[in-house]
Formats: sequence, structure tokens, C-alpha cells
Amino acid sequence: MEIRLYLQILKRGWWIIVLTMLAALNTALLVSYLTPPIYRATSRFIVSPNASAYTSSSDVNSSMDTLDRRSIINTYKELLASPSVYGTHPDIQKIPTAEFQKAFSIKAVVIPDTNILQLTVDGADPIAVSKVAKAIETQSVSYINKLYPVYNFAIMDSATVPTEPVFPQPVQNAGLALLIGLFFGIGLAFLRDQLQNTLDSLRFRSAFDHTTTAYTRPYFEKSFNQEITRNPESMLAFGIIQFSGLDEVIDVLPQVLVQRILRQITQTLKDELRSHDLVGRWDKTQLSVLLPSTAGAAAENTLKRIQKLLAAPISLAEINNMIIHPDPCIGISEKDPAETDSSAIIQQAEKALSKAMLADNASVVLFDHIESPAT
Repeated sequence: MEIRLYLQILKRGWWIIVLTMLAALNTALLVSYLTPPIYRATSRFIVSPNASAYTSSSDVNSSMDTLDRRSIINTYKELLASPSVYGTHPDIQKIPTAEFQKAFSIKAVVIPDTNILQLTVDGADPIAVSKVAKAIETQSVSYINKLYPVYNFAIMDSATVPTEPVFPQPVQNAGLALLIGLFFGIGLAFLRDQLQNTLDSLRFRSAFDHTTTAYTRPYFEKSFNQEITRNPESMLAFGIIQFSGLDEVIDVLPQVLVQRILRQITQTLKDELRSHDLVGRWDKTQLSVLLPSTAGAAAENTLKRIQKLLAAPISLAEINNMIIHPDPCIGISEKDPAETDSSAIIQQAEKALSKAMLADNASVVLFDHIESPAT
């Protein structure tokens, strides 16, 4: 189940992953293009006992055992990369020290578990790095063999002129960039989905009134105007329900009981209306209803039926079985074909509600356009 969810997230965010990979690829190629190439010349040396320096085979064997000590081979490594050794070569002396250090990078390493050393010279000019490597070869072999005659320090592989730069490597960099872009894009896709869910949750919660579970008035009015804009020629009915019986008790009852009463009334209203009809909290003791594609007369008949259900007494067992009579009064208006927003329709429903509240018994009143031509 979780794998399917992850795949759906990736499917929704595929474009983020693709864009991230393309951005990473373009960045890597641009950096590779702008970075000056670096070439590397490589030499290898081997250290072995100098047989001519020993009088017996046992001395040779002893020198082999001594050579196994890492301190000896590491000493050779330090001498190989030491400027005080290779710096005496005539070709290197021609180059000023500061310029030489800036133009070339020289390193020596010991090949693991061997008596072989590797020298690398990096620089921007392939011919120059090869020339410097050969100069170090010559100078180091001469200097070290004089310093340690019991061992033979010899060139195993001489440096050649490099033909391909070691850095940058566009193909390798592009592949690595695509891989990094893939993982980064996947992370962004999951982050986007998480943020989207958070925003949707916040929007969802802000659209509903916590006390009644009906839509908030701002959201209701926004949906009201959107419905008129989407279907300007369609019929539409709007109603305001005033629960006069709650006016005197809503401020004195505990909030938990007020919430239970309003939620019960709201749920009754939702159950009796169609799924696409809207129910909102209009005021403290008022609910509003929006019935799309419904004529005023049809809305009047529907709300007269629902009013009887809403008028049912509510018993509060927590307060000695106190009985609450909601006494709902309903004012209804229908959209005139010329109306382009909700303001006039709302005013008409409020006038119809005022008329309904003046009646001796709770009633449902539909605004009469003929009776009130001015409105």
C-alpha cells in the first residue's frame, strides 16, 4: 500500500524530477565547459635490494625483510615528491618557484602492499607535465640511489605525454549530475506533495465552521458567487434559517452543548438536502442554504418540509432534561436572470426572513418580486 502511494507521488511529481535532472545535467556540462582541462603525467618506480652492495645471499634476504618496513618505502615517497630533490634539475630551475608551484601539482604515493611508488604531475599543459615528470624521474633516481646505495631505486614506467585530461570529465560528471538530480528531484517531489497536503488541509479546515461543521460564511459567499459566474442562466435559490429559539440560550449554555445542538441541526439539514446543495453558518444562530438549479417555489416546498424536522424539540439530559425549541424561520430568494452577484439575492432573503419572523408561528417565506418591485 505504501509503495503504491509513493509511486503515485512520483507520478504526480514526475515533471519536478525531470526538470531537476535537466538542471543538474546542464550545470555539470556548463561547469565542465568552463573549467580549464588538467592533464596528468604518471611515472612508476620500484625499490629493490642492490645485489652488488651485498656479499652474500643472506644479506640480500635480510635487506628484503628490512624493505618490508613501511618507514623505508615512505621515506622514498617523501624524497620522490620533495622540491629539494627534484628542484635541482636544470629544466625545473628555469621555472620560477612561485610559477612552478602554481602551474604544477606533484604527488607521490605508495601502491598498497608493494614496493612500488607512483608519481603524478598535474598541470594545464600536457607537454609541460610530461617534461616535469621526466625531470623528476631523472633527478630522483640519481639522488636517491646515491643516498641509499644498498637499495636500487629504478624507473618502472616512464611518463608519457597525456592525451586526455583527467579533469574535468564531462561524461562522468554528467552521469553523476543526473544521479544527484534524480535523488534531489525525488526529494522535491515528496516535499511538494507534503506541502500540498498541508495547504489542502489548511484550506479544508478554514472552509468549515468548527462549531456547526457547516461552511464558514466567507467560503459560502465565495461559492455562491462562483456558482452564479459558472451558470449565469441557471436557476438558483438561497435561504437563511433563523433559529429564534436558540437566541436566549446560546450564550448561557456550556459551549459543548451549544456545539452539539448546532451540529445536530446542521446534520439534519445536510441529510435532507441534495449532495451538491451547500449549507453554511450565516450568523450566530443562523444557517444558510444554497440550492443550485432550483426554482424558488421548489426551494420553498423543500424547506417547508425540512423546517418541520428542524423544529423538533431537543432534549438536554445534562441539564435536567431541559427542552430546547429551535423555532426555525426561513427566508428564501431566487436568482433573477439579470443578477450577476449574490448581494441582491442575499438582501431579498433577509427581507423574506424578517417577514417570516413576524409571523405568529415559525414559517417559510419566499421573497415576492412582484410584491416588492423596488428590490
